[in-house]
Amino acid sequence: MKTLHRIHSFAAATRVVTVGVGILSYLATGSYDSSAEIQLAPSSWAEHCLVSLLRWDALYFNHIGEHGYIYEQEHAFFPGIPLLARMLAKTVLLPLPMREQGRVLLAGVLIANVCFVLAAGMLYRLTSAIQPRLAFVSAIAFCLSPPAMFMSSMYMESPFALLSFTGMWLYTQNKYLLAALIWCFASAIRSNAIVYAGFFIYDLVLQKRSLIGMVRAILYSMITMGGFAMVQYYGYYQFCVTGDRPWCNKTLPLLYSFVQNYYWNNGFLAYYEIKQIPNFLLAMPIILLTTKGLWHYAQSVDGFYTLGLGQNTPADTKKLLPFLYLWGFLLAYATTCMHVQVIIRFFTSLPPLYWITAQIWMDGFKKSASKQRQWLAQSVLSYYVLYGLVGIVLFAAFLPPA
Repeated sequence: MKTLHRIHSFAAATRVVTVGVGILSYLATGSYDSSAEIQLAPSSWAEHCLVSLLRWDALYFNHIGEHGYIYEQEHAFFPGIPLLARMLAKTVLLPLPMREQGRVLLAGVLIANVCFVLAAGMLYRLTSAIQPRLAFVSAIAFCLSPPAMFMSSMYMESPFALLSFTGMWLYTQNKYLLAALIWCFASAIRSNAIVYAGFFIYDLVLQKRSLIGMVRAILYSMITMGGFAMVQYYGYYQFCVTGDRPWCNKTLPLLYSFVQNYYWNNGFLAYYEIKQIPNFLLAMPIILLTTKGLWHYAQSVDGFYTLGLGQNTPADTKKLLPFLYLWGFLLAYATTCMHVQVIIRFFTSLPPLYWITAQIWMDGFKKSASKQRQWLAQSVLSYYVLYGLVGIVLFAAFLPPA
């Protein structure tokens, strides 16, 4: 309990520093883009400070929280947290002398930061169940996540990380139904939660290889995808029942897929253009860290190449392997089908990223470490801290990266 308290305290301290530096930076330099001030014209000192957190996707989430879905392109952003923020704005935060826009934004910021602190503790519990030696340092690495400001503003990264880690911990405890229910909520926050169905497929189909296991895997997978399905159904009802958008008549009429491709230019190799080279360079540290991590585990974990199907594969390894396969799959997806720089915050909900970071730090900062390991550990730590600090200032000024 003392360790968990230390982690929660450190996580809370990093959020205070992150938000504080962001507000001070905004007050000192102002904003390059006036979109936030147009959406939430500050009428008080509190709103003036809050506006420093209203950037990029947060503009959409705040608008959805106040007005619901109005425009088709807004369906790239899922409703879970905006709806919760609206509820808090109309109840708990109602007495505050602020307009509804400001209360919705404040609620979203509070949700994000509380979820961040809880997620740090949940990552510690999850890692303790799989790789206990790395648990504490992994949680500290999460607290120093490079996209610091994104995880403290009205974004989905922190709530999604909390739900992801919670479901993963329940999975390690063989509480599959509870894990599926948690991930159902997660898939109403971000679409990539649907791939968590792979945990059930791996454990219940590949490992147990029974008819009952297959039926359970299908059931839990359907529950996991339930949040995503409900969001898509709402979009279909909004635009296809009384309208005729081009995606409505497709065999699988998914508004989310259409919006991502049509409005945001997401698709297979769509981002592979000369002008995007700077964004690939921006994403390269996380790509390289992930590649190193996958190589490390591939060489050190028995059964990595055989899906752990061998009879001699330890039970702990079988619990670890699906995390690594998920990591590898999302690396391939992020580098071929997404705006690649988003990988920096996209991977904040992936425990193996923090496990390899913890491994590098623990190997590199001990007295007997070689110079090469010391250099690597110092480089990774410097990246985490410096990118985080620079990112706070750029975010507050409404400057890329987004």
